[in-house]
Amino acid sequence: MKYHTNHTPKSYHLSQKMGTLSLIIFLLTVELCFAQSIDFDLIKYNGLNFYSTKSEIEKKLGKPTKVYDSNHECGFLLTDFPDSKYLTLDYGKLKFTGNKKELYVIEQIHLENDNSIIIKYGNRNLTCGTDLKELIEIFGNKLAKHFGKKLKGTIVLFCKKTDDGIRISIKDGKLTQLEYWSPC
Repeated sequence: MKYHTNHTPKSYHLSQKMGTLSLIIFLLTVELCFAQSIDFDLIKYNGLNFYSTKSEIEKKLGKPTKVYDSNHECGFLLTDFPDSKYLTLDYGKLKFTGNKKELYVIEQIHLENDNSIIIKYGNRNLTCGTDLKELIEIFGNKLAKHFGKKLKGTIVLFCKKTDDGIRISIKDGKLTQLEYWSPC
């Protein structure tokens, strides 16, 4: 015996709405990830790569002012296992985080009001004098769309090859900070 109804179960409608919502979120994520991206291989500070060994860092910069456990609660620098303890090498306005098994990443650079800090991105220099117009030239129009006429804020630029990226902060239209970002 077949039953024919014109009613669709509520669970079907809910499932269809969730599928549509998931597709929208996926498309927005893809647009963010690929529309503006960063290449860690192009980032250098004082001749150091974005990922460097502790000995390379200390050879170029000397001993850090402070060394401490990074204590990240989530993300790629999470200290979840005894053999994955991450240390932060703190040089004041510049911090590297890593461990013996992995390389140290440039975790944070504060540029605000410091003309002595120069970050290379390919053949371009990023300094406290780098303005939003220059950042848009380097990293693309998504920055213009994100910031609009605002001269203060942050944006995460995702890496081309991985799920992590760089958080760029501006204040008064000028670059103030670069910070390593990874998802939780």
